Amino acid sequence: MALACPTCEESAAEYLGMADDGRNMMRCTACGHEWVLGAKPVSPRAVSQTTRSRSTTTRTASRSSAGTRTASPRTTGSGPAPRAARERRPVEDVETARRRFPTVDAVSRERRTRVERLRGDFLAEVELTDDEAGRYRDVYRQAFSAEYLPMTTPNALKDFATNSVVARAGNLSRFNEEWRSLGSQRAAEAFRGVIEHLLRGEDPPAPEDRLTELITSEDPPAMPGFRESMLTRVLCVAEPERFLPVLVYTSSSDGKREIARKVFGLELPAPEAGSQTIGRLAYWSNDLLVELVGHLFGDLEHARQFLWWAKDHPALR
Repeated sequence: MALACPTCEESAAEYLGMADDGRNMMRCTACGHEWVLGAKPVSPRAVSQTTRSRSTTTRTASRSSAGTRTASPRTTGSGPAPRAARERRPVEDVETARRRFPTVDAVSRERRTRVERLRGDFLAEVELTDDEAGRYRDVYRQAFSAEYLPMTTPNALKDFATNSVVARAGNLSRFNEEWRSLGSQRAAEAFRGVIEHLLRGEDPPAPEDRLTELITSEDPPAMPGFRESMLTRVLCVAEPERFLPVLVYTSSSDGKREIARKVFGLELPAPEAGSQTIGRLAYWSNDLLVELVGHLFGDLEHARQFLWWAKDHPALR
């Protein structure tokens, strides 16, 4: 079975070479995302998942022997690692990298004027009507709080993963496989560990880099199948005033990167560009779109509806 990409979850991973620390560098041939495969240090504040770790190790060993999950790294030839892998730059500190990320000033005045005109048309026609999403966010915002998360039941956590209110998390086949393998109790413990690390993990690493850890790692506090789209959905529930319910940074047509291009004429970095990690790109593109879209909407779900409507509008082509 081919290794699934942690960003788009397509089984399209290819081996790039070995990183300096001995781990394997991988690239998705479907979306271009690159990541490092293997164990990473876990924050001391992460929720303990010793039971799950032992279970995961046992399953991985058995699947490796059967040849169904872990295979020897493959390359397309016997030569050295690709040039991109050999010349990979070290990851910059958060503040330095953020200063290189595009800002609202990168959008032309003419484009912003056209978007503002469309925004006025949209607000005159489309009111915020989805009260269900607001109630749903309130329930799970409390469930994910430090006080209530330890008591949130496995059924409530599984329902969050599979429910499409607020936004749909996409393909859940890998998550469902992991949940079945662990059983409800251990899966719920792993699920809580992901949420705790994402929302309240030790800083440093910064929130953006904790998100990267959870997207790219296979080891606790990460959980296989609990990737970018579902992690972003957690952020949308926990901080609805900050996070747009647009769950992936890039996709074929409707990620944050594509919306920035289609609506604002703004080219954001590709996921594999330089030292910009997927967690940083996800956070910073969200903040940029929220700033660009303005504060005249009922909430960020209303703003998302506008962006979805505007991205294919003839006035912006």
